[in-house]
Amino acid sequence: MADLLQLPPQALEAEMAVLGSMMIEAEAVDRALEYLEESDFYKDSHRKVFHAAAELHGANQAVDIVTVSDHLRAQKLLGEVGGPQFLKELVDKVSTAAHVEHYAHIVREKSVLRELIRTATEVVGQAYREEMPSNKLLDEAQSRILAVAQRSAVTGFVAAKDLAHQVINDIEALHQRKGEVTGVPTGLKKFDRMTAGFQKGDLILIAARPSQGKTALALNVMAHVVLHAKTPVPTAFFSLEMSKNAIMTRLIASEARVNLHEARNGFFRRDRWTDLTNAASRLSEAPLFIDDSAALSILDVRSRARRLQMELNSRGQQLGLIMIDYLQLMRGPNRRVESRQQEVSEISRGLKHLARDMNIPVVALSQLNRRTEDKGRTDNKPQLSDLRESGSLEQDADVVGLIHREGYYNRSDPSVERNAELIIAKQRNGPVGTCELTFISELARFENKELGEDPEEAEETQVSFT
Repeated sequence: MADLLQLPPQALEAEMAVLGSMMIEAEAVDRALEYLEESDFYKDSHRKVFHAAAELHGANQAVDIVTVSDHLRAQKLLGEVGGPQFLKELVDKVSTAAHVEHYAHIVREKSVLRELIRTATEVVGQAYREEMPSNKLLDEAQSRILAVAQRSAVTGFVAAKDLAHQVINDIEALHQRKGEVTGVPTGLKKFDRMTAGFQKGDLILIAARPSQGKTALALNVMAHVVLHAKTPVPTAFFSLEMSKNAIMTRLIASEARVNLHEARNGFFRRDRWTDLTNAASRLSEAPLFIDDSAALSILDVRSRARRLQMELNSRGQQLGLIMIDYLQLMRGPNRRVESRQQEVSEISRGLKHLARDMNIPVVALSQLNRRTEDKGRTDNKPQLSDLRESGSLEQDADVVGLIHREGYYNRSDPSVERNAELIIAKQRNGPVGTCELTFISELARFENKELGEDPEEAEETQVSFT
């Protein structure tokens, strides 16, 4: 009980130092406003003085003891804050405004702690009152704690001189390794040449119409990442559509090159059993983690990915890739959205923030709308504008790959049955173009189309940068 009666975290001296600095130097006002809001101050009189200074600054007027005093007097607040004597006390608190940023950081830190205490206390109260099911309360609690965390993250400008040296070192390292994939390798040779793999902090969308092979392509890439890459990359796979057993069945059958339908109904040749068990053995040792929970929210994905990352860090490993199958089955962080389009926009932004915050690539599968099947589309090839339900998907994504299988639309021509394309419709930092693939339907597997010559010597397809 004694702990509950303690005063909230506060730094009144630092608050006074910030306000005093703002009234003795114009530049201190800009620096303080960059870090602080009115609500960050604990004492009400300090909030009123800060608000007055901010209003004067916004009106391009000088901020000093005279103007602030006059502004507060006009609003009949000067007496409430302590009169001119209090403002003089604030100015006398500091001899220079040079340390205003340091004072502001202290004030903000205490404000974040108070906000965290308030949020946690409200969650505790809701838990005691049993106002909602535990899963909904957990979702809301995560959302509110995340909002506090995002508020506490203050970033500013970085000088070019600090960045230039770091970037030139990175370029030199790439020059030494020329030709190598710099990100997470997908195993799709042409795609890796065009993108250098999945890059840290990027949101990658793999989109297609139903039955085009989104999940198959994702599983092929994931198998390469955890089994065949030079250094296996720990991967988290969120399957909102299929069960974990179905996912593992497809992985084992594809890796063993056993007909998927036969593996599922048990009618495979006895001599293929060794291939299946060997594939299962390799996958059992792979750094692959599957979550098949349905209707996950972006907050669920974030919290589970962070827990997995901490668990891997404790073993000396690092989570290197997140894959989500598929985006339209997710829930947004806010249950009270006006439309599904707005919800998908929130999910898209959340996934991009997840990739940036964790500094790993996030691959999300996505549906395309029916426009690819319009009669006006002679070849049925998908376009970037076909992304379903939200224009923010193409804005937030760093790379968008669209799957097109000619054999799916032209089943009367056996010569194109296995033809497939992964169209890079957008790449923020690289070329766009088409990667030809082969789709083996009985294995639910995409493979590289044979080029007939060494990839390093192959003539590059003409591409353009976005």
